[in-house]
Amino acid sequence: MRRSAALVVTAVLAASVTPADANGRPPSSVKVVFRPGSTTDILLGVTFGLMLTRDDGATWRWICESAVGFEGTFDPDYELSASGAIWATTFGGLRTTRDGCTWSGVDQPLGPSLVTAVEIAGDGAIYAGLADPVAGSGIYKSTDDGMTFDATGDLGGAVDWFDSIETSPSAPDVVYVAGYRLRAGMPPQNLIFRSVNGGATWESLPVTAFEVTDVSNLQLAAISPTDPDELYVRVTLARATIGETIYRTSNWRNPLAMGGPTWTKVLDLPDYIPGVAVRQNGEVFATTPTMGLHRSTDGGLTFTAVPGVTYEGRCLAERPSDQSMWMCANHLPPDSMALGRSPDGTTGWMARLRYADMAGPVRCEAGTDQHDDCEVNLWCGTKDQFGVTSDEIDCSGDAGIDGPGTPPPKDGCCNSSTAPGGKLGLAFLVLAALVLRSRRWRPRR
Repeated sequence: MRRSAALVVTAVLAASVTPADANGRPPSSVKVVFRPGSTTDILLGVTFGLMLTRDDGATWRWICESAVGFEGTFDPDYELSASGAIWATTFGGLRTTRDGCTWSGVDQPLGPSLVTAVEIAGDGAIYAGLADPVAGSGIYKSTDDGMTFDATGDLGGAVDWFDSIETSPSAPDVVYVAGYRLRAGMPPQNLIFRSVNGGATWESLPVTAFEVTDVSNLQLAAISPTDPDELYVRVTLARATIGETIYRTSNWRNPLAMGGPTWTKVLDLPDYIPGVAVRQNGEVFATTPTMGLHRSTDGGLTFTAVPGVTYEGRCLAERPSDQSMWMCANHLPPDSMALGRSPDGTTGWMARLRYADMAGPVRCEAGTDQHDDCEVNLWCGTKDQFGVTSDEIDCSGDAGIDGPGTPPPKDGCCNSSTAPGGKLGLAFLVLAALVLRSRRWRPRR
């Protein structure tokens, strides 16, 4: 359901007391990211901030929204670079932390402007989608782990929102971008671009083959880890009633000379399809909130339901280091799984995170938002909300309101933060229109 502009303003500006109360949504996991080159570091985006483990899920720590630099029902696009830096898209720009405590915005040319998508390629290049009604739009690239960003080639026209950026694991210079352009009195125009030279030049791809409604988005769902031409696109709100579709293409050999790619609809369900993953062995999986997990063994051409796997799937990914499958869920009983792992995607699903098993917040020095807000003001309410059993921080009496019960560990301290608390900036009415359109502001199903 679409929200009125007034409700969007309220949701964006509302202050939080506990995570679920802050944005009116049930707590849920929405994106899992693995640190390149690591077998132990995992980031999990959740609807109340993000979770971080450095020991393959044995210990999880929480970073709240205000430390990152946003509030409300917005779900940032998160990435994790090989250096361990975390990246998050916000209305106040692309933000990063290299220690889990101090967050800062990326300097110009991005600056404190609306960044809606971020992606890290296999060669370490970082791509960010700037879609700001004042600063303009474009794809920006960093080749020095985010120390500097430069504009890539011209996309050939303004893009009002970048929904997704994806790079090929086997060919890092192959980059795909999906977004849309607002048009007065008309449905927004969905757009897909492709670059084969790391963003130096872009080609606009035809999208007429997609069956869409006036409110559909095109989102890049997955790319084969072995074939840069095998791409999957998700069509949201593909019908008047609830339903989404997945399209596949693999005929990218000189697409312009061939008149453009041919898209084939390979999955059509009366449900949301928030997660698609292509495995190293060629299998393709797609997850849904109410219709379970679906699997293809013929390269993504046909899908069948996986028997017995009925979790409310919210995201899906294969970890490159061991080819295990990971799924976001909604932490409901009987197993309260917020993040699960399976060796092959079909059997042996086990919870790797239950919110009640959190060790605590990321521990930081006083003066950082992570300490002063997440740990001091919010942690004890979060602990009560999820029934967290950890007693690392004393929440009895006034502890956790006036201050934590124990100091941070010696290896968990950070520099003081000067990060802003997630303000909207300029041109709010235009941003509200984009918010109404964007999937990241829709209630998670």
